[in-house]
Amino acid sequence: MDLDSSDLNPPDPQAALSWAGTEFATLDCGDPRRSRRFVRVASDFARNPTAPVPAACGDWSGTKACYRLFDQPEVNCGAILAAHRAAMLDRLRAGDEGTALLVLQDTTALNYDNHRSKEGLGPTAGHGKDRSPGLFVHGQLVVGTDGAVHGLASALVYARQPRGAGEPAGKRNRQPLEEKESHRWVGGWHEAQRLWEDLGGTRAVLSVADREADIYELLAACQQTRAQRGGGAGLLVRSQHDRKLEDGGTPLWQTPAALPVTATLVVDLPRGKQGLKARKATLAVRAGRVRLAVPAHKKKHLGLSESLELWALEVREIDPPPGVEPVCWQLLTTEPVADAGDAARLVGWYALRWRIEDFHRVLKTGCRVESRQVRAAEKLKAFIALDMVVAVHLLSLVWQARISPGLPVEGWLERDEWEVLPVHAAGGGPPPERPPATGEAVRMIARLGGFLGRKSDGEPGPEVLWRGLAKLRTLAQAWRVFKMKSCG
Repeated sequence: MDLDSSDLNPPDPQAALSWAGTEFATLDCGDPRRSRRFVRVASDFARNPTAPVPAACGDWSGTKACYRLFDQPEVNCGAILAAHRAAMLDRLRAGDEGTALLVLQDTTALNYDNHRSKEGLGPTAGHGKDRSPGLFVHGQLVVGTDGAVHGLASALVYARQPRGAGEPAGKRNRQPLEEKESHRWVGGWHEAQRLWEDLGGTRAVLSVADREADIYELLAACQQTRAQRGGGAGLLVRSQHDRKLEDGGTPLWQTPAALPVTATLVVDLPRGKQGLKARKATLAVRAGRVRLAVPAHKKKHLGLSESLELWALEVREIDPPPGVEPVCWQLLTTEPVADAGDAARLVGWYALRWRIEDFHRVLKTGCRVESRQVRAAEKLKAFIALDMVVAVHLLSLVWQARISPGLPVEGWLERDEWEVLPVHAAGGGPPPERPPATGEAVRMIARLGGFLGRKSDGEPGPEVLWRGLAKLRTLAQAWRVFKMKSCG
């Protein structure tokens, strides 16, 4: 049988197209043709997350169409993330209402030092003229307390304004929080509150953040809103400041330290800096109710007067490995700690905060968001938004394989991909009639990316997965050609 050029084109990547069509079903690009093009571009990015735009789009025609699409004002960061959020809400409404949701918020810097021609960037690192130009992303990643990754509640992509020279000492203490960059943490909690409201208050929602979110106005906003509405999103943050209590007695951090151990539990710690390996840590938890006094400078300059009643937890590691600094977290939360079960649950939820750091790693290394060759900042932000949605998609596959390894993988991979995967793993043989389970498929993909699968290696992570996916795409293309020649 003779084949013309159209016969040699690979078939539509149905799994990726189906995902993109669902994820961006509500995105209005101003013209139905543009909306269809966006779905095509999103599926190309999902299938080739590490590839630059020309490689992902396949040819010069597709590349030009992609860049023209992102020139349209309707294709912007806010609209892309809003469409993704709408799809996430549909999934959550159809899911298990008994599972609490954690909205993990954190900030990461995107460095475009090698692309100084980009417009609308701000300083990210360094000093003076040597500051690297770039953008910041402050996102709110929604995960279940079972570890499942659901999506982004929102994300703020912004350029930092250079700090003025010669500012008078104490000026920042006199500024309302709304005028400071740190207000993004309050905005992140409001996104958690909006999620709670959009789900009809049927699911517990908790905003979780690290030490930078230890801001009195954030704690106050959460407490006041919940009191006024009779419920709402909670808050769990790591304490940065050893605050004064209203009674003027023992400082904040010494209060739970003086109490007996409430609970003992074991948590998995990720790899750390300076080459620290991932490990299990045994933690002792002490908890008690506290009432925080209003900070003096906020009382003086901003007129704040209401003290805050919260729960404080001290989490301290028992018998750490030799030469390793023990874990010690001081946590503040709006959630009551009545017994050991409450204490263990909250500490376990805080330990899930590393999911958002995994998300940042996938975004930067897996999707190579810092390599996008786009000059205007607004257009760049739209590409960043699409990369963020793709990063969530990749990360959710990793955790879906751990949580529900027995589910079939056909919703994630195209038929040619799940057919060739076990054939390659076995070194030959006929293709399977049914798709493999998600857990099995993810491990096979990870092996393509260099995962050895030894007992000490644990479960595969995002990095080996995206490396393996790139190789799987190549295998699938060869498999399609092989099947066409076999049919001839």
